[in-house]
Amino acid sequence: MDGSDLTTASGARWIGDSAVDHGEGAFWDAATGTLRHVDMLAGDLVTVADAGEVASVERTHVADVLSVIRRRRGGGFVAAVERGFMLLDDDLGVQQRIRAFNDPAVRMNEGACDAAGRFFCGSMAYDMRPGGGRLYRLEPDLSVHVALEGVSIPNGLVWTDAGTTALHADTLTREIRAYDYDPDRGAFGASRVFVRVDAEAPGAPDGMALDDEGGVWVAMWGGGAVHRYDSDGRLDQVVRLPVTNPTSCAFGGGDRPVLYVTTSRQGIAADDEPLAGRVFVVPAAVGGAPVFPFGG
Repeated sequence: MDGSDLTTASGARWIGDSAVDHGEGAFWDAATGTLRHVDMLAGDLVTVADAGEVASVERTHVADVLSVIRRRRGGGFVAAVERGFMLLDDDLGVQQRIRAFNDPAVRMNEGACDAAGRFFCGSMAYDMRPGGGRLYRLEPDLSVHVALEGVSIPNGLVWTDAGTTALHADTLTREIRAYDYDPDRGAFGASRVFVRVDAEAPGAPDGMALDDEGGVWVAMWGGGAVHRYDSDGRLDQVVRLPVTNPTSCAFGGGDRPVLYVTTSRQGIAADDEPLAGRVFVVPAAVGGAPVFPFGG
């Protein structure tokens, strides 16, 4: 199924007055009522206050590479940076740096927190070689562990089935795998294919968001769309966007839920796709599942 018969009129609008190079890592910061995302290879956090017709955008430089950022339960933020993690205060000042690896040919890419407050982030090789990355786990006690070996371009981590299944995308292999997950130990077990995108189909799975009905929304890198899959991995909705490279998505918007979608200009010619790199806002008929903070 290519999704052509499932395409919906998205009603998407773009927000902000400027584009980023490589938007990623979207999350709704309920504490401030803002969308947060990163301009990854610029190392910047982008904060968007979306007020419908008008949106204000604030950019803050955090590190050389800023892959993903999330709230901490006790205040401040946790971030994945080029080769590890950072703890930040509420004003984004650096409190602590935690190295995960030393290889200059590898960088962190994307991650999320589980319900117990563990922060996971996957690494990838700069040359995108198959199996060049790992999925790392940062515990609330700030110890670092390897959760998965041999990932390529890790993306889109969410938990379903009351936290006993982890869905993790690998953009290079064009798969989302469902892993048995032990929420007591933060351990990944046996896996199966949840979604496999055919090589002939446009796009590969990138960032993901879970809705409150168990649906999985997936930004399709190279596919110009966001796909929704039901809890069994069946494609049931396609939202088209006027750009090639959607990268991540997050539910937000308070009482009137919307789906925010970040995008990228990477691989796009300078005169093509003037909206690439912007954030799109799609009206949503469902709300988002909880997004968990880091426990450390």
